Amino acid sequence: MIYSSEIKAKYQYLLLTPTNMKTTDYKLYSYKMKHDNRFAPNPLFGVLTLATCKPAMRRNTKIGNWIAGWTSKQLKDSPTEVGKEKLVYLAKVTQKLSFAEYWEKYEQKRPAKTEDTKVIQRYGDNIYKPNPTNPKEFIQIENNFHGKDKMDKDLRGEYVLICEEFYYFSRLSPLDIPVELRPNIPKVQTSYGVITKDAAEFINYVKQHVELCKYTDAK
Repeated sequence: MIYSSEIKAKYQYLLLTPTNMKTTDYKLYSYKMKHDNRFAPNPLFGVLTLATCKPAMRRNTKIGNWIAGWTSKQLKDSPTEVGKEKLVYLAKVTQKLSFAEYWEKYEQKRPAKTEDTKVIQRYGDNIYKPNPTNPKEFIQIENNFHGKDKMDKDLRGEYVLICEEFYYFSRLSPLDIPVELRPNIPKVQTSYGVITKDAAEFINYVKQHVELCKYTDAK
């Protein structure tokens, strides 16, 4: 079949064929978000990180997997009913770091305790400092979002997910996905979401809308 250049440009994401795709590169974890405040995930400083919340997902995802955060009934500014969810962000896991490694490598993501929303360090998610007297224990750094009551749940995740490729639309302008491209999305909150084994067409559709992103690594 021959396609015009106009059709190719508009529907490029659908014209991609499986011959140059590895299914393992397109495994997707989808979950619903109750909050989107640039803390979890943190899309700042050119890399999206997930250091808190979703402990089971942080343990089980592998490098090369994708993660998608969706709107929910509870999400501020973008409450949506089941089946009508929109995409808040999509990210590819490129590293999994221990909390100790994250503390050392991403100093810029350490939090600043301030109410000034223009200070981006306010949203820092690097909140667990290794205890110098016992490296297996951590000290929670003062921050704007998680108190000591969240510490055990956060640390159960064991890893911080580093995503150097990401597409963050935010709760204020989430991306609507065509029905035929929607991956598996949980109906309710889950510990690590639901899996779509091959989400290639969905992922490529999102990439076609990079100009709508609030933050992204794409140039």
